[in-house]
Amino acid sequence: MKKTDILIYLSDQHSPIFSGWGAVPVETPNLDRLREDGTNFTESYTSCPLCVPARMSMLSAKLPSKTGVYSNFDTLADMTPTFLHPFAAAGYETVLIGRMHFIGQDQRHGFTKRLVGDITPVTWNRPGESLAQERGVFKDCFMDTCCTDVIGGGESPVLHYDEAVVDAALEYLSQEHEKPQLIVVGTYGPHYPYVAPKELYLKYLNRVTVPDSFETDMPMNRLLEKKKKERSFDADSARQALAAYCGMIEHMDGQIGRVRAAFNDYSKRSNQSSIFCYLSDHGDQVGENRLYGKQTFFEKSAKIPLLFAGDGIGCARSVDAPVSIMDLGPTMCELAGVEFPVETDGTSLAKVLTKAEEPDYERAVISQFMAGDLNERSYGIMVRKNHYKYITYHGYEDEDMLFDLARDSNEKTNLNHSNPELSSELRSIALTFADPKQQEKSFVEHWHMHKWMMAWEKETGMNDGERWSQNPASARDLPEVR
Repeated sequence: MKKTDILIYLSDQHSPIFSGWGAVPVETPNLDRLREDGTNFTESYTSCPLCVPARMSMLSAKLPSKTGVYSNFDTLADMTPTFLHPFAAAGYETVLIGRMHFIGQDQRHGFTKRLVGDITPVTWNRPGESLAQERGVFKDCFMDTCCTDVIGGGESPVLHYDEAVVDAALEYLSQEHEKPQLIVVGTYGPHYPYVAPKELYLKYLNRVTVPDSFETDMPMNRLLEKKKKERSFDADSARQALAAYCGMIEHMDGQIGRVRAAFNDYSKRSNQSSIFCYLSDHGDQVGENRLYGKQTFFEKSAKIPLLFAGDGIGCARSVDAPVSIMDLGPTMCELAGVEFPVETDGTSLAKVLTKAEEPDYERAVISQFMAGDLNERSYGIMVRKNHYKYITYHGYEDEDMLFDLARDSNEKTNLNHSNPELSSELRSIALTFADPKQQEKSFVEHWHMHKWMMAWEKETGMNDGERWSQNPASARDLPEVR
């Protein structure tokens, strides 16, 4: 029996609210075509609004509280199976082209082949001097606290990296391969720095408006208020960042179209059935509530795009039942007839995709995040069930949040005190997944481990050779238009 070729296009920090079908219109003709050809899960959430925990959770189909990956310095244990392992065991070539944000010496975790390394450090001891040389004026703009330092239209390390990844994917798909393929194409955009190609930046600069919440007090606890005050910027900077973000998404859409076309051609040549999937690890608030980046459970941060198209998958279909990033592995395994050998926190969506089963509207979808640092930390958890979202942080329970997203998609009205019965029900669900005190204890232990791993690496050295560092001089200068 012939096996199904699979290509997963994984972007970084794309909120589906910014799209051809989202509340903030962005021209995404290729993603629109993917929606028409397949199924769009419109209420899909990350398991953690932070890169490494979300990605390791996606690969293992387990919550961060079970993987032990709480921050961008944490490492997925070598003995933790990812959905790549059973695919490789079933005879697939499992190929990573570009970004996955692996940390530590294992840069595979079930991938049998890797083309193009990561743009960000792969070790605990971040190579500061070389990063500064590679990134020029952008050296600090990859960090949440400095992400608005450089905004505009022109070139950037992110744009050049993504082109290199896409070119490598196109080259790989132009070749013939004996084994069935599971390919992950991982790009960095539309993650900041907020720099889009010049023409796209100018295009959206004339279209976008600053969100209402930029000037309005919205429901927020003390932790988030502190995060909001970490940086100061005006409405003009907010509009410029928004224009660049939208321009980056349209630019990325073109890349998705090129990769999908090449994958379709490859599948026809190999006479194989095929499945194409697009998703992102988390979103970006881009000025919503005066917040940038991720690390909150608000919709623009926690929600992700999740679209499937291919043989046997329903066309022109939107599913508005809550689902999770952790569903990717179980879904792909079932669609391809591959057994995922471990118990997971994710759920296969295969029968929903093939219309053999109705979506589960009563499912509780969970997201977790360890807020703060060594001195002030709080385990946070979000529960999305039906059209309600509940948010709680340990130690800040008096400021829990409850939103009715069917009536209040912008999360302006906190119903926590007016609907205590529902809040209590969702809180009980939240606490079944992990003990907040134990999670915070583990986080502190990991923090101290990072310190010793950094010292060890500094003294002994570690191979950082897989990291991509080929930025031309033009990508290290200030953008042409600001």
